Amino acid sequence: MRLTVYGAAGQIGGNKILLEGQSRVFLDFGVDFNTRSKYFSTFLQPRRFALVKDYIATGVLPSLKGLYEKDEPPFAEAVVITHGHLDHYGHASLLRPDIPLYMGETTRLLIKARENTKQKSPENLFNKNENHPVEVFRTSSKLVFEDAVIYPVHVDHSIPAAYGLVIETGEGVLAYTGDLRMHGPKSEMTHDFVEKCVKMNVETLVIEGTRVDETEVSTEDDVRKELTRVASEVGDRLVSVVVAMMDFDRLNTVLSVAEKLDRVVAISLHHANLLTTLRRGGARMNIPELRDEKLVAFLERRRTGTYSKTDYPSWQTELIEQIPTVGDEEIRRDQKKYLLVLSRAEDIIKLSDIEPAPGSLFILSTSEAHSEEQVLEEERIHNWVNLLNLRYKHIHSSGHAPQKDLIKIIEEINPRKVIPVHTQKPTLMKQLLNNSGLKPIVEEPVQGRAMDVF
Repeated sequence: MRLTVYGAAGQIGGNKILLEGQSRVFLDFGVDFNTRSKYFSTFLQPRRFALVKDYIATGVLPSLKGLYEKDEPPFAEAVVITHGHLDHYGHASLLRPDIPLYMGETTRLLIKARENTKQKSPENLFNKNENHPVEVFRTSSKLVFEDAVIYPVHVDHSIPAAYGLVIETGEGVLAYTGDLRMHGPKSEMTHDFVEKCVKMNVETLVIEGTRVDETEVSTEDDVRKELTRVASEVGDRLVSVVVAMMDFDRLNTVLSVAEKLDRVVAISLHHANLLTTLRRGGARMNIPELRDEKLVAFLERRRTGTYSKTDYPSWQTELIEQIPTVGDEEIRRDQKKYLLVLSRAEDIIKLSDIEPAPGSLFILSTSEAHSEEQVLEEERIHNWVNLLNLRYKHIHSSGHAPQKDLIKIIEEINPRKVIPVHTQKPTLMKQLLNNSGLKPIVEEPVQGRAMDVF
């Protein structure tokens, strides 16, 4: 049994991990943002008619015959997606449609909600491949392949329906964490995954290490307390918060803060679409319902600036007719009444129409900038904060386990071999394990180079 990391080797994200024996199964097939940003930008895009070719030429996609086009037998038997973040599923859309995809029930709903808001593109999974076979699973499921049985087990992450995978083969048992944390609201889920690994005697652990160099951790409860504190200090001024569209826990935290402060939450149409899709799809979660009293959608101005139905894309037009909304004039007139939730930091420009009172609060409740491009974007956001005379705060709790929890997970599972992925510092993990007295073999993956699993 061999394992090849085609993404997430020495970098964060872009997970594409091939498990290869008698059958071939990919664990995730995400967008490699790091490599893509080296060759492409907003203005320099891959050619639409040669998208796969351009991505293969630049190393964004692995060059494997039979993976994308039908001129060869299918390269892989399946792709198992751990959760609905783009760096884990985003390029499964480019796979040939006779390679089936496996994902959690709610993950499928989340992906559809995200792609419903985007223009049709070859990189939209369900827009391009309406008939691409998708098998959904839950924690109790068992995915059977020729020489491997995969047991998905829920884990806690900053998106619902995240899973780790425990994989039983004829040579031994390995596990792949996907992305996980132990400090979140659903930490018991991660403990369930660890217990499953222990019970099945996992020998090789493929573990994410996004925050292996970080020792401090804020919990979601810390975020709630700090949001409450700073928002209670602004008096009659506006409070606006940026929450990632898929960060369901953070959205719930903001809702609880608003209730305590007696403010109406006005969420973005992207958030409203997500909640509506999950409710309609029967997601096994407690989904907040948009209602006039406490939760509405912010109806932003577009195109003509007149709220004309023709100004909005079809998904927004349909949504607006079904849910309570509030426009910028209403928020401007009664700023103390609302807590505005934006889905992207760059949406700060929409505050121009609201004209927030000087000293109003702008909270960025998403992860810090990692790339050079993100740092530049952050500088622009701060320029807008200053222009609008806002008070700025960054309040966040990560979806990834910090150093101490990563070591604890490894210690409890006690594998013979550890393969760190989704980290820029795999060597540090080896040093930390040695310093802690744990002595597993730590094998750092090299992009595109096969390694023995056991």
